[in-house]
Amino acid sequence: MISWIIGLVFLWMFWLPNNRACMRTIPGDDLTTTTTAPMCPDPMPLFATPDGFVKVVIPAANTNGATTPAGTTISVACDDAGTNPATVGAGLTVTFDTIGTNIMDGDNLNGSFEEFSLTCEPTGLWLFDITGITGGPGPQSYSGIVSAPGAALCQACLGPVMPWCQ
Repeated sequence: MISWIIGLVFLWMFWLPNNRACMRTIPGDDLTTTTTAPMCPDPMPLFATPDGFVKVVIPAANTNGATTPAGTTISVACDDAGTNPATVGAGLTVTFDTIGTNIMDGDNLNGSFEEFSLTCEPTGLWLFDITGITGGPGPQSYSGIVSAPGAALCQACLGPVMPWCQ
């Protein structure tokens, strides 16, 4: 009986610890490493309102330094700032990273202003989805990444026809 117990002790001391090398392990899996989900930064720096007669409206939870999780789509508006009574609408000129500059003048918000969507991509960049010029030539929608500060110009329409106001 004692030899049986001694045999088990030797088995436990020498064979079982060495047998762990045969078990599958994940390299670097020490359970102390954490992975951060991709996030997009505040999109406000991507916009410019050079005339001050219109404003960019982004949901409060996604601006003022906040980050947005990948896969989230938000609605953004280029709306009347209330600073000039002659403002009759707005247009959006977007310079995309890969498809060039395109204009949105869809008049889909409050009659003559613009509303469009941004989607936070897994790369941490914003994907813009905009319509084209209502009734105008060319594609009626554009979609692409915008990463340069000020690449999306929200501009007021003050009456005369401008490229962004048809």
